[in-house]
Amino acid sequence: MKVLGSIAQTAYYYKNIQGCSPHWKLQYKLKCKSTENELTNWLQEHPIKRYKPIAIVAKEQFLGIGQHSRPWFSPRGGIWLSAAYPIFSAQFSSKIFSLSFAIKLCEMLKIESIKVDLKWPNDIFFGSKKLIGFLPRVVTRGKEIIYVRIGFGMNFLNKTPLEGISLSEILNNRNICEYYWTAKILKTIHDSVECNNRKEYIIDTANKYLTKKYLPKGYNSNHWLIKDVDNNGNLRIYNQNQEKILDRF
Repeated sequence: MKVLGSIAQTAYYYKNIQGCSPHWKLQYKLKCKSTENELTNWLQEHPIKRYKPIAIVAKEQFLGIGQHSRPWFSPRGGIWLSAAYPIFSAQFSSKIFSLSFAIKLCEMLKIESIKVDLKWPNDIFFGSKKLIGFLPRVVTRGKEIIYVRIGFGMNFLNKTPLEGISLSEILNNRNICEYYWTAKILKTIHDSVECNNRKEYIIDTANKYLTKKYLPKGYNSNHWLIKDVDNNGNLRIYNQNQEKILDRF
C-alpha cells in the first residue's frame, strides 16, 4: 500500500471536494515559530502569481501571534495554516472579506451537522467555546488588491484551554482526518473570495450566524448590547444612551 505525504493527501482530498481549480501550492512544517512568518518569507522569495494560491501548514507553532498581538496557542494536533490567495483587482471589497470567510466556515461546518456561531469579527464558536480563530489581511498596490492572506487556527485533535474546544470533542471522535479538513478549509478560502461580490448575501448570512452573547474586547456586557452587523460589515452595539459602530479595520 502506498503511503502519501501530507501535501499529496491534502491535494487528493481537495481535488475530490473542489475539482482541479484552483491548484494550491502547499508547504508543510512539522514545527515552526509562526506560519505567518513562514508565509511572509515565502512571498518575499516567490511573489504571488495570478490563479496560484499558496498555503503553509504547520503541525505545531511555538510563537504564534493572534489578534491584538496575543499569543496564539498552537500545539500539535491542531490545524494551523497561513494562506495567500491572489486577487489582482480593484473591485474586491476588503471590508467584507473577513465576514465572507467567516460565513463560509459556518456553512462548511453546518454541512457536517455542526452548529456554530460567528463571534464578530473573526472567531467561530461552538456554544460558549472557541473552535476557530483567523486573522485576515489584504495586500494592496495603489487601488488594486494584489492578494488576501489569512492566518488560521482550528482546534482539531489537540488539548485546548478551558475557553476552547476541539473538533474531535464536538464529534466525539478521535479518528478524524486532518488532511480532509485542511482541504475543506482551503476550499472555504476559495469560496469566500468567489462570493465577495455578493455583499447582501454576506451581510444577511453574517447576521444569521452572529452571536450576540460575546462583545469584542474592551466592551462590557453590563453596559453594551450587540445589535447587528451593518451593511459595511461593521458591528453595531448600543446601550440606553447611544449606538456605536465598531470597524474591523
